Amino acid sequence: MIPNQGGRVTGPESGDQVAGQYAVGWIKRGPSGVIGTNKKDALETVQHLLADIESQALLSPENADPAAVEALLAERGIRYVSFEDWQAIDEAEVGRGEPHGRPRVKFVRVEEMLQTLGERISS
Repeated sequence: MIPNQGGRVTGPESGDQVAGQYAVGWIKRGPSGVIGTNKKDALETVQHLLADIESQALLSPENADPAAVEALLAERGIRYVSFEDWQAIDEAEVGRGEPHGRPRVKFVRVEEMLQTLGERISS
């Protein structure tokens, strides 16, 4: 579990809220509950998130342009999966299911997914 108060992540030593970080579900309260429990749990966290937005308690990024995140990840050499990559993975899973009369055959290893993207990107 991540230390938190009502879904607001707190520092393990200080107990102070960590601005802009939130938790829901099992990572918030431990391995218990069902879908209904998770819905109520998520609602509490989202209410705190919205209150923090209203009170301007969230961090403001240097550059709010979504492309800035991609540029930073590229600068640091971090491989990420874009929405277009996800679409390619989805298409590949659907294609893997067709010969078996199934709606899809899911990848179970991240390496397989990235290999599929590598083949798509290089082709």
